[in-house]
Amino acid sequence: MTGWTWQAWFGLIGGSLVFFAVLGPMLLIQMRRYGTLSFARLLGAAATSVYAVALVAYTLLPLPDVAANCVVSSAGIELVPGHSVGDILRETQGLSFASALTSRATLQVALNVVLFIPFGIIARRYWNRGPVVSIVLGAALSLLIETTQLTGVWGIYDCAYRVADVDDLITNTVGTAIGVLLAPLLLSWMPSADALRRDRSLPRPVTVWRRWFGMVLDAVAVNVVSGLLSLTLIVPQLVITGGAAPSGSVAIAGVAVVGVGTIALVVVLPAVLGTGASIGQRLVWLAPTWPADRAGRWRRVHRASVVALPYTVAVVLDQLPGAEAGPTQTVVGLIGIVSTIIVMVAVVSVPFSRGRRGLSLVLSGGELRDVRS
Repeated sequence: MTGWTWQAWFGLIGGSLVFFAVLGPMLLIQMRRYGTLSFARLLGAAATSVYAVALVAYTLLPLPDVAANCVVSSAGIELVPGHSVGDILRETQGLSFASALTSRATLQVALNVVLFIPFGIIARRYWNRGPVVSIVLGAALSLLIETTQLTGVWGIYDCAYRVADVDDLITNTVGTAIGVLLAPLLLSWMPSADALRRDRSLPRPVTVWRRWFGMVLDAVAVNVVSGLLSLTLIVPQLVITGGAAPSGSVAIAGVAVVGVGTIALVVVLPAVLGTGASIGQRLVWLAPTWPADRAGRWRRVHRASVVALPYTVAVVLDQLPGAEAGPTQTVVGLIGIVSTIIVMVAVVSVPFSRGRRGLSLVLSGGELRDVRS
């Protein structure tokens, strides 16, 4: 069994890294698609990530040396269904029943079945596919794996580096079918995506995590927009100058344009349109409100500027030439410190302010609500 354990660790570590790498986008997708966060489906996504990486490890790894593989390779294709039964009978001849069950030939078949049971569970209950579709998907995935082995990873190798076995296709499909049967029992607690989507329009409480997640999305929006604007300005300049980066007044003017553009697109424009919510607040279904006698665009801009304006200025000023040394470094550093303090106060103020409204709405005299309420 020691020959089959490293793949499990590879799947656990690699799958966890994959899951955390895409956690932010998954949270955003869940919030927009379901109107709330489903911890159960996040757990399902984590399990799916681990399983996917482990499946690759078990079926395709380790990759042999490209040059030496075809010299010693005995891999190819096995098209005789049921030949594994003969292999088991031949290799376990004369062994006790317990020894026969734990022989490599027997475990090879059993583990091929076990390997695809999680896929059947995932396809049937997590992806909410029908029984027949789930089994067909399992068979198709197994066929893809066997074909990948047979073709030497689609031509990377000049010959097959593993045996493409029809019995593997059969046992993998059987494993998928078992997983499909077990799915309603093992994942009865898992809410379906359809059920969550049906409840998307229901109002939800304004929680601390929603506010913080919205703040993170606002910070991402600032960095993405400023980065895109910088590329829009710098790429043509590099083409014109033959690859020489802009410097001096040209570079300063470019940073100023990026700063003004980012403030206009991320801070001012969301504040004066619609509910006046920031980009992050809109993505998590939140909106600021003010009493009728105090509602106005200037209050919206005021709210948007409290945290976002100094943060945006600090982000953009880092692009100034000479920002790493000299007087420019001092100025940029001081602005960065002030911005960091304001952001920290804004984050900490959320759980301690009425209605989780936070620093910006406290200073602008507003409240915060779920847009569906």
